[in-house]
Amino acid sequence: MIKKINWFKPNVGRVEYKYVKKVIESNYPNQGVFTKKFEKKISKILNVKYVVAVPSGTVAIYLALKALGIGKGDRVVVPNITFVATANAVEMTGAKVVLVDVDKKNLGISLDALKKIKNNNKIKAIIPVHISGRGSNIREIVRYAKKKNIKIVEDAAEAFFSKNEIFFGTFGQIGCFSFSPNKIITTGQGGAIITNDKYIYKNLLKLKDQGRIGNVTGGGEDKIISTGYNFKFTNILSAIGLAQLRLLKKRKKILTNIYKIYRDNLNTSDHFRIFNFDLNKGELPLWTDVYSNNRDYIIKKLNKMGIECRQFWKPLNLLPAYKKSFKNFPNSKYFLDKLFWLPSNFEIKKKDALKICDEINKLNVSK
Repeated sequence: MIKKINWFKPNVGRVEYKYVKKVIESNYPNQGVFTKKFEKKISKILNVKYVVAVPSGTVAIYLALKALGIGKGDRVVVPNITFVATANAVEMTGAKVVLVDVDKKNLGISLDALKKIKNNNKIKAIIPVHISGRGSNIREIVRYAKKKNIKIVEDAAEAFFSKNEIFFGTFGQIGCFSFSPNKIITTGQGGAIITNDKYIYKNLLKLKDQGRIGNVTGGGEDKIISTGYNFKFTNILSAIGLAQLRLLKKRKKILTNIYKIYRDNLNTSDHFRIFNFDLNKGELPLWTDVYSNNRDYIIKKLNKMGIECRQFWKPLNLLPAYKKSFKNFPNSKYFLDKLFWLPSNFEIKKKDALKICDEINKLNVSK
């Protein structure tokens, strides 16, 4: 029988159960003290002043943009290769998505393409995406944005606990994370927004909870000063998150070791290569991204061996909601149908990763 090697899978168990049991016993499953503990813990880990837990990474980006006052008539830059949630969060605000091509080296926003955007005086925010935990050229993007007085909202959904000297999510005005099942920690669904700006933080709190400020009772005593939403984060989800946070360093080490095995043992060439992570500066390879001219062939062959891989997302300009030609996206076109992720889950052993390398090398895909 073939032993299946999953691309990724969450890891929850007894400890999470114990934490959730405490919430049940407290008879307060809604947002409360456990959520505050979860936010405080993240604040300490990432060395950031303010944390707001929310129901998803998509909500995190949406609220971040709203807290910056972005809405109808504004333009927000999004890389053409990212999960569609990044663009959808912009659309939710009423602002217009401005797609920009990606960098061939790291799949982040291409600074050259960014500089070529027309009518950039209407651009109010840029959303750099840290794909697989890689920070790309975030410093260059931030410098450019500062000169143009453009806000930075980092989509660090895949980069929690990853850094390039400082943690991703802290380079711009706001950072957004996801805790969905395929991340380094999971709360089932969930996300968080981080900032060092007190004004933004207060705005986020107000928007998250129906426009209310101060002590909230749910009755006529509430002080409601604006419109808002119900994006609270429950104690139950927070309890799972608190249990998961205990494993951050261990999991980072596991994922880093898996990436190192792939990096050091796969035969690479212009036809087959893996994307680099700056491990010395603290980048966390949540997943190992691969470029190959024979992507579909490789995935098909590996699947037959019980080795599960995952295709990259389609470039956003191919989706009906954001349809555009490839005229301004040459790098996106270059990567079309050539990107995928190798297995990167917490249970992969050294022998499993070496087996994956051996099977890929046998396929001679680097020639």
